[in-house]
Amino acid sequence: MNRSTVRSGVVAVAALLALFPATAMAATPTAAPAPPAPPAASAKTSVTPAHHHKIHTQGVVVTGHGRMLHVRTGAGITYKSTSTLSSGHKVYVLCKKTGTMVHGNHIWYRLAGHTGYVSARYIRVSPGASVPWC
Repeated sequence: MNRSTVRSGVVAVAALLALFPATAMAATPTAAPAPPAPPAASAKTSVTPAHHHKIHTQGVVVTGHGRMLHVRTGAGITYKSTSTLSSGHKVYVLCKKTGTMVHGNHIWYRLAGHTGYVSARYIRVSPGASVPWC
């Protein structure tokens, strides 16, 4: 057999497998059954996607050199601080709401992966990025 004949035979087999993949897999004795599909989520159930960073708006903390941003339990400076973030830290924003005015800005962002809010005054999101209201 020459190289051209072998190549034509391989191409023909690949074409048949592409046309009939289920038949080819069923004939293979070592083929494992497909895993069952996950149950569909009901309208009342909240499902958190595995890749939250692809559906939430990404932002960066901008506080100035050496200053920390407080993550608070609510949208205001009177709420308890639960943690702090340093300037340059990347965050993912879930939604926004109005709260205490901070340097002329009354918008606060709820963060993904944190249990709290930060003043939008210190978060830079991409121009034109859409952050939904909470």
